[in-house]
Amino acid sequence: VWRAESSSKAPKREIRFLPALMSIHTQVWRAVFGRPADAIEKSVENEDEYMIIDNDPPIERHISVPKDMNQLSCSSFTAGVVEAVLDGLGLPARVTAHHTPTQQFPSRTTILIKLDKSVLEREEISSEHVLQSSHVPSSHHEER
Repeated sequence: VWRAESSSKAPKREIRFLPALMSIHTQVWRAVFGRPADAIEKSVENEDEYMIIDNDPPIERHISVPKDMNQLSCSSFTAGVVEAVLDGLGLPARVTAHHTPTQQFPSRTTILIKLDKSVLEREEISSEHVLQSSHVPSSHHEER
């Protein structure tokens, strides 16, 4: 499932958060659930929070939760998979599952990713480095 984008035999290891999140949304979801997740959203309130939306989580479809355990979210397993992948990529985060039903999607689940401060700092430094390295120095005219 993890295929190299380039011609090298080693798969590309994402070190930036957004490309890693896109891989989780598509490749990891497809490997685990047979299809990509439905959406990715960025929190408008907290810069360190992102969400993966699954309108019909297969894990919720195949497990019955007893009424006295209605607080149990089977999608916590999915949150654990996402947290483990991010951790393995060196992108620590706290990942939780939340039941967010709509009329159209009664079992809709949101996987909430709260990034560790170190990830935000690294992303900021990396972005600044990209901006600095893309700066082309102006040509200097020799004075005669």
